[in-house]
Amino acid sequence: MKTLVLSILLASLSAAVQAAPAAEPSGSIALVRAMRAEELALSSAKRAFASGALENTYPGVKAGCVKRADFADFTAPFARVVEQVLNPQEIATALKFYQSDAGVKYVEGTLRRLRARFGDDSGLPKIAGEENVSQAETAAISEFASSDLGRKIMGKQMTESPGALKFGRDMMDELARRCRK
Repeated sequence: MKTLVLSILLASLSAAVQAAPAAEPSGSIALVRAMRAEELALSSAKRAFASGALENTYPGVKAGCVKRADFADFTAPFARVVEQVLNPQEIATALKFYQSDAGVKYVEGTLRRLRARFGDDSGLPKIAGEENVSQAETAAISEFASSDLGRKIMGKQMTESPGALKFGRDMMDELARRCRK
């Protein structure tokens, strides 16, 4: 009898989980993905480990293992940094920009330029197509970048915040923990 009751309970829970709509990602997670911030951070870490620049700080870390690390492992931790710097309204406003055509082209252009600078082995994704930004999109990018919110995100307030610095240390420690020889 207990087995039957347990089976019915598990079946009903399973059905409820399957019927529930997938939760929308939080605004901060969606913003991190739209900015591709965790990809940029992880590619910097990968380059640092691959170049040997961190050998004294993190001895015995296999660069090949670090190279295989997935940016998705660092999305939620970076979202917590965003939440420490931006309020919910700022997150919503920034997300609207980064999901716009101008915002997407801004991020893709940044990735293209960084990949060109650091090379194909940089860990940065290859962005297909050519960079083609209209005058209206250029104006939208400029307007956002020169706004208080744009300066907050693109400037040191976000990248050098205590949360961002802790995120960077934690990411390096985690990569080293996973990839020690």
